[in-house]
Amino acid sequence: MIAASRVTFAYARDDCFPFSKIWKQVNQKTKTPVNAVWFNTTVGCIMLLLIFGGSLAAGAMFSIGAIAAFVAFTTPIFIRVFFVGNRFRPGPWNLGKLSIPVGMIASAFVILMVPILCFPAVVGSNLTAETMNWTCVVYGGPMCMIMIWWAVSARKWFKGPKVNVQHLMLGRDVEGADVLMGQDVSGAETEERGVVVDGKAAEAGKDGGY
Repeated sequence: MIAASRVTFAYARDDCFPFSKIWKQVNQKTKTPVNAVWFNTTVGCIMLLLIFGGSLAAGAMFSIGAIAAFVAFTTPIFIRVFFVGNRFRPGPWNLGKLSIPVGMIASAFVILMVPILCFPAVVGSNLTAETMNWTCVVYGGPMCMIMIWWAVSARKWFKGPKVNVQHLMLGRDVEGADVLMGQDVSGAETEERGVVVDGKAAEAGKDGGY
């Protein structure tokens, strides 16, 4: 629920959802996207009603969850391995030379597993409309509609996620550096670059000519 509500907030922030103005609101008291949390809570409760549809509906729901997780986690890995390549800027922790091989193995595993999760549990004469695995339709249908929506409309106005925090890349480890904060404490020099940092990170940035 925590992850889903934050994803909903992120998409709503980028105006990708219907009624995005509602879902992207942040509660001023808790500083959390409460509307997005309640939205996902409602959707989750509605999906739980599928258990009354029998084991077929419940099985399809779990398969869809597995496929969606596979696709969501593997998409950035696939793009990094097959499209970005050596242009990728690694973070403080990375797999080094093993990044590409591990990414290829992960992508191959997901490409193998997605069709398997769509296979029915029975075959032959026992396969009927009641025993069929409809995961490919239930998941693939909305995905096809989303791709059509992208081709027809979204690609014309969606310019990528809106960045509300600028990261300060010092290019070296700074001992005791603090995390990015929502307050400007580093002076005009850092402010001009649109970067807001806190504590020793600000001092290191200033000393390094940032």
